[in-house]
Amino acid sequence: MSYCVHCGVSLDPSERVCPLCGTEVVNPRQPFDPRARRPYPSRLDPITARVNRQFIATLISIGLLFPAILTVVIDLTYSGTLDWSLIVAGALTMIWVWVCPSLLMKKPTFLKVVIPAIIALIFFLLLIDIVYLAFGWFWQLAMPVVVLSGALVVIVGTGISKRRLRGFAIPAAILIATGLMVVGIEIITERHAYGRFMISWSLFILIPCLALAGVMLSIARRRKIHDEIRKRLHL
Repeated sequence: MSYCVHCGVSLDPSERVCPLCGTEVVNPRQPFDPRARRPYPSRLDPITARVNRQFIATLISIGLLFPAILTVVIDLTYSGTLDWSLIVAGALTMIWVWVCPSLLMKKPTFLKVVIPAIIALIFFLLLIDIVYLAFGWFWQLAMPVVVLSGALVVIVGTGISKRRLRGFAIPAAILIATGLMVVGIEIITERHAYGRFMISWSLFILIPCLALAGVMLSIARRRKIHDEIRKRLHL
């Protein structure tokens, strides 16, 4: 039996290169045999992978559906109306939207997964507002916060998924988005609670975020420093 000279993994006669690290196999006592039976398939079976993902999604769906139905039945049995059970059922539905669509899609993308998740969160918060008759809380506070946070997540996530943001530009973008989100949340909460436009404590978060983002962007522009840090951190 041959062993890889680089990583030490055992190799079959059917292997020309190590399947783990890609190092060429050289062993005069056991030369490469293209006719030898491979110990694993040469490519992944996409149908099997898709079936496995659908099976996992089915298990998750059943696991979420059962407690949702159970809480609704208990609520109707003991109170004769739907009250708290709607919150539980809504939360479980939101979790399903967050988890299962990416398992059911043939080619999930960032936007296809994130946008339904944001919409599900908006509807869940609206459900809380309706059930507990807290009118004004959703439209003045919850909705603006979710829209602001969701928009920043979509912008940064799209930049990363489209590879427009790379290397140290990614943490820089995340830091800038975090700082802006905190400032936006303070403005929204101040408007809702006191009816005023004010920025105070959020500056203590925004300023360090912008400073760190500036450092990250400077590193990203200096290729030599960028490569050295990646090497030191094994990135």
